[in-house]
Amino acid sequence: MSPEQVVHHPHSTSSKTGTFYFAYGSNLSAYQMSLRLQHSPASSEPVGIARLDSHAWIICERGYANVVALPESNAASDHNTVWGVLYNMHPVDEARLDMYEGHNEARNPIPEINPDPETQIIKRHLQGGWDYNKHYLPITVTKWLRDPTEYGISVSNSFLSSSHMVNGTAHEHTLASHPPTTIRALVYVDEFRTTPGKIVQEYIGRMNRGIDESVQLGVPHGWVNNIMRTFIPEGIYVDEEGYVGTDEGYVEAEATEADDHLKENMLKNMN
Repeated sequence: MSPEQVVHHPHSTSSKTGTFYFAYGSNLSAYQMSLRLQHSPASSEPVGIARLDSHAWIICERGYANVVALPESNAASDHNTVWGVLYNMHPVDEARLDMYEGHNEARNPIPEINPDPETQIIKRHLQGGWDYNKHYLPITVTKWLRDPTEYGISVSNSFLSSSHMVNGTAHEHTLASHPPTTIRALVYVDEFRTTPGKIVQEYIGRMNRGIDESVQLGVPHGWVNNIMRTFIPEGIYVDEEGYVGTDEGYVEAEATEADDHLKENMLKNMN
């Protein structure tokens, strides 16, 4: 299915203007998102800092980030919480991101409908041959970076009256007093590879860039140190040529950064 043929499902996530997407891997970097999603600039603009409860963040045995569902708990800790960046994607850009996440027709030509009515709200299809399945999960937004009413999210009158908006963005000191908001967002989840593993070399630099950008926005630095740093060494960054992944999803050759994979300077020169 081409991006132009994508069907938007308006009730999948809480956004009334697109698809809320919760990024927890290299897409923590809004810069990387801007290289991947070029239909609408708004698709790669962070709109909030959020957390996914009752899940563990890992680098899985394939070498890339994944989240693993845990039993529900009333006691939140670093080990059962995943922090990330919230985006609001145009449907054309969502279809494009599907390709990068290996959620494409080539990987799974005939998707099988999820037969379990109790979990259909979470996932419409079984994962099959996809690298990641699309889950729609409750996410707690702890900090809005843009006015949530842009996306049809109701907030208290006190928040709106006390916020000082600059180009649609609320100042940080006003957001700190706003209570967390629970929404539903798209999360790419690999249901099959749930065992911790060793990070792929090319992924280290992209993850470090995502960490730097997201911590500046509000992802807790302590959580990064306690969870992410057990998998991701510091001090390694994207090289001067850059690497943005492959629009065919995961392939074994990614570890060798094959010449036919998408490089950042290629995409920048195309614009």
